[in-house]
Amino acid sequence: MLTKFSCAVSPLDFPPPQPGTDLHLILNGRNVVTAKPLDGFPRGSISLHDRQRTWCDVGLLDSISAEVYDPFAHGNECYLGELLLEVGFAGKKTTDTPFDQEVLSEAFIKQFENTVFAPEQQLLMDYKNIVLGMKVKNIRLVDLTLATSSAPATSNPSARGILMRHPELQISFVKDNKSPIKFSASAVRAAANSIISPDFKFEDMGIGGLDAQFSQIFRRAFASRTFPPLLVEKLGIRHVKGIILHGPPGTGKTLIARQIGKVLNSREPKVVNGPEILNKFVGQSEENIRKLFADAEKEYKEKGDESGLHTIIFDEIDAICKQRGSGAGGGTGVGDSIVNQLLSKLDGVDQLNNILVIGMTNRIDMIDEALLRPGRLEVKLEIPLPDEAGRVQILNIHVAKMEKNKMLGGDVDVYDLASRTPNFSGAEIQGLVTSATSFAMNRHIKVDTVAAADKSAKDMKVTMSDFTMALAEVKSAFGAADETLDTCMRGGILRYNSEVTDILKAAHADVNHVENVKNDADATLLSLLLHGGRGSGKTALAAKIAKDSGIPYIKVLSPDSVDGWVLFSESVSFLMFSLLNASKSMAHSICS
Repeated sequence: MLTKFSCAVSPLDFPPPQPGTDLHLILNGRNVVTAKPLDGFPRGSISLHDRQRTWCDVGLLDSISAEVYDPFAHGNECYLGELLLEVGFAGKKTTDTPFDQEVLSEAFIKQFENTVFAPEQQLLMDYKNIVLGMKVKNIRLVDLTLATSSAPATSNPSARGILMRHPELQISFVKDNKSPIKFSASAVRAAANSIISPDFKFEDMGIGGLDAQFSQIFRRAFASRTFPPLLVEKLGIRHVKGIILHGPPGTGKTLIARQIGKVLNSREPKVVNGPEILNKFVGQSEENIRKLFADAEKEYKEKGDESGLHTIIFDEIDAICKQRGSGAGGGTGVGDSIVNQLLSKLDGVDQLNNILVIGMTNRIDMIDEALLRPGRLEVKLEIPLPDEAGRVQILNIHVAKMEKNKMLGGDVDVYDLASRTPNFSGAEIQGLVTSATSFAMNRHIKVDTVAAADKSAKDMKVTMSDFTMALAEVKSAFGAADETLDTCMRGGILRYNSEVTDILKAAHADVNHVENVKNDADATLLSLLLHGGRGSGKTALAAKIAKDSGIPYIKVLSPDSVDGWVLFSESVSFLMFSLLNASKSMAHSICS
C-alpha cells in the first residue's frame, strides 16, 4: 500500500521527528523528499521507487547523499498556493471512467499533506486501487501570514513549497498525452487536456515586436480552449479552427507558426509547404489533404472532446488555395479540387473540434474567399513591419548571445540602430547583425591568407562602427529610396524664378498634412501634380519634396522600374513618388 511517505530510512541515520511533524530530506543537494524512519530498515540505505530514482537521476546501486531539510529556512513564503500536476496511469490497472478533478484534488491533499513539492518532481498515488503517476509542472508559493500573494507560478526545479490545506490552495491537473486517462468536464477548472504548456512564457518565444499580434492570436484561437469546458458549453460557442497570417516577406510569419507549435501542449504540429501538396497523379493532391486530417478524425471519433488538439501549419498556402475558377492547377482543375477538399475538412458535414489550421501567405488577395469566412480560416492577422520599439526587441534578441559572451562592443546602442532602420523587417534586421559580425570577423583575418583567423580573434568584439558599415550594405526592401531621390536631384535645386520657390512653399504647406495622415488611418489621399516643359526641374522638385517630407516609405516608380504598388509602412501610411510616362510627357505625383 502506497503512503504519503515517499521513502524509508533507518532511525539510526535519522531519528523520528517530533509528533505532528514530518522528516524532510534533501538528496544530493537537489531533491527534497518526505521520509519515515522504520525500525529494522538497513542503516545507510534509503528506499526510492522508480519514479523517484528517475527524478533524482540515480540508479539502484548508486551512492546518494541525504541531509535533513528545513523548509522554513528560506522565509515565510514556503507554502503552496497553486500546484499543477500532469497525471497518467502508472500501473496495469486502468479505467474508462472519467476522474472528477474536485474529488481527486481532495484525495491528493489528504494523502500528501505536509509533503514538500517542486517542479519536475515525480510521484505515485494510489487512488481507489489504481496507481496514478504524477509529475509536478509548476507551483506558486505563498506566505500564509499575508492576506494575499502576487508571486507568479514557476517551473524552476529549485522552488519548493509545503502542501497544506488552506482556503487559497488550488490544485489543477493536466492529462499526460501518452495516457488514456480521462477527466470529467468542470465548470470551474480548465480542461485537463490543456493545450497550452503550463510553463509557457511569451519571452521564451524569441520573437520581438509582435506582442499585440500574439495577444490577438491567443485571444481568438486559444482563450476558449483554456476555459472550463462546461462554461464554454454554456456560452454556446465553438472554437476557432483556423488562422491565416499575412504580411510582407521577412516579418516572422513562419517563425510565429513554428513557435506556436512549440508552446502547445498537444500533438506535434504537422508542417507542410503549400507546393508539397501538389502531385502529378490524378486525385493524389486531394488525398494528401485528407491524410493531414486523418489522425485528428480518428482520435475525435474515439475520444470526442477529450481528444488532444491537432495543429496543421500551411506555409505558402496561396500556392494551393487560389481563387476557384482562376485557372490555378494548369487547367486541370486540381487547384479548385484542393480548395474544395480543404473546405470540407475544415467545416464540412463531419465537423472536427480538435483541429487548428494555421496558414501563411504574402498574398492574401489570392486566397479563395470561401476559406476566409468564419468557421474556417476566420482569424486574419496581418504581421506588419516592426515599429521602432519592435526593432529594439528584435535587435536585443539577435545580439543577446554576443552580449552574454562579452563579444558586443560597449558602444553599440540598439536604440540608435532601431531609429536608423525604419521599415526593416525582422529578417533584414537579422541580416544587418550578420553583416556587422562579418565586418568584425574581417578585422581578425590573417594578412597573408584568408583561410584562417589570427590570434587576436579570441578578443573579437562587434562594435558600432561595424553596424554603421552594415547599414550601408543592408537595405530594407520597403524603405525610402534615398539613393534614387539623390540621383533625381543630383544637380541640386536652382531657384531660377519665383515659381520654383512658390512650388516648394506650397508643397511643404500641403505635405505638412502628412503628420495627420500618419496618425489617422482614415485621412484622405493627398496628391500633388507638377507639370512643365522637358528639363524644367520637375523631377528634382518632386524628389526634394518627397525627401523633406520625412515619410519612412518612399517608392520611386519610373517607366523602367514599375515593380508593384505594395503599400507597407511603419505608420500605416505611405508616400509614393511616381514617374509615369504618358504620351512622351512626364507626370509627377506625390500621394500620401
